[in-house]
Amino acid sequence: MGNQSGRDVIRELAQRYAEIATLSRQQETVDGWRRLNGLQSTRPMVRLDQLPWHELDWGEEKMLSRDDALLGRMPGFWSIEGRLRRTIYAWEHFKADMVVLPEIGIAKTVRNASLGPAAEVEREGLSQHFAEQLATIEEVEALETPTIEVDPELDQRRLEELSDVLDGILPVRLTGLPRHSGLWDLISTKISPERMLYDLIDRPEFVRVLIAKFVEMESGVLDQYEEHGLLEAAPAEIHCTGGFCDDLPSTDYDGQKATAKDTWAMSMAQMFSEVSPAMQDEFDIKPLKPLLERYGLVYYGCCEPLHKKIEIVRQIKNVRKISMSPWANKEIGAEKIHGDYVFSAKPNPAHVAMFAFDADLVRKDLTETVEICRRHNTPCELILKDVSTVCNEPGRLTEWEAIAMEVVGA
Repeated sequence: MGNQSGRDVIRELAQRYAEIATLSRQQETVDGWRRLNGLQSTRPMVRLDQLPWHELDWGEEKMLSRDDALLGRMPGFWSIEGRLRRTIYAWEHFKADMVVLPEIGIAKTVRNASLGPAAEVEREGLSQHFAEQLATIEEVEALETPTIEVDPELDQRRLEELSDVLDGILPVRLTGLPRHSGLWDLISTKISPERMLYDLIDRPEFVRVLIAKFVEMESGVLDQYEEHGLLEAAPAEIHCTGGFCDDLPSTDYDGQKATAKDTWAMSMAQMFSEVSPAMQDEFDIKPLKPLLERYGLVYYGCCEPLHKKIEIVRQIKNVRKISMSPWANKEIGAEKIHGDYVFSAKPNPAHVAMFAFDADLVRKDLTETVEICRRHNTPCELILKDVSTVCNEPGRLTEWEAIAMEVVGA
């Protein structure tokens, strides 16, 4: 494939993307997310994310050739085409409450921002196993906060090259990056959850030193993100959900360098799913609270059931969304949240992965969630994510979306 043909493919896709981005529906959906994230009275919002794209028919030419001369100049063009194709496909098949902004963002370059030793991974098929590391307090105390690296010259070159390709179609903007402050999920790539659960009982002092060190390192990296202007003020997304809200950026934002208080953070402790609220409070909530409260807003939780831990999460003063996974008790969770946070419902992805798609089961599950939240005056969102398979039937996602939008009254 020649250079010009690759350029033409991207421009053609960008033209369709731009047509979608300029629809009046986009601003209406943004306003819906703002109301929800402001805890105002509004219908539940719906999103689909983290999908098995290898099973979806999202374009005969899924990517440009990596040998293309255009890609040789700017490898990022390969990912830009994939992003355009996936966005267009999702919009045409299961748009729900997705928002397509009238621009293309290129994330600023940052290197050496990960904490602790590099993960040692053994892979077998789609599974992976992490080697055990950090066995002693001495090993933990020897860890140092990484010094991150930025490359503004590369970023400017990438910006200019893509702007040239998309000239007259879409503006291109360098964007900041989100910071994942779910430190226990990161630690699980260095120490197995099984060993850590034993350590909580057998070696609590080791665990205290461990989480304190990771909070120290993460705080140091966050300082550097602020110094280099790497954070995104008022990001459009947070953890597969719409991030639009009236609380961000802060009133102190200068329009140039965003600080932590201008953006969202996400945190979770999925390996703590089976520990008591008291233990999670001691080893997760209290140690991370000072770090998380540097941010403007926090989305807390992921796949762990949190219905019995709302009270300890409340200690983090800037939490705005709490994840309610398929393993959470909806009634207890909504009652405990009671309108103070967004009930971020995670419908069971198994409902689109079973031998046969059961529309009645999906409708019953979603209706139950919405009715429970309404009964407790709790704003909610329905976020279908972590979908590993749709049994090679992409239409299941379209059916799920149609049912969800009907249930929420869209």
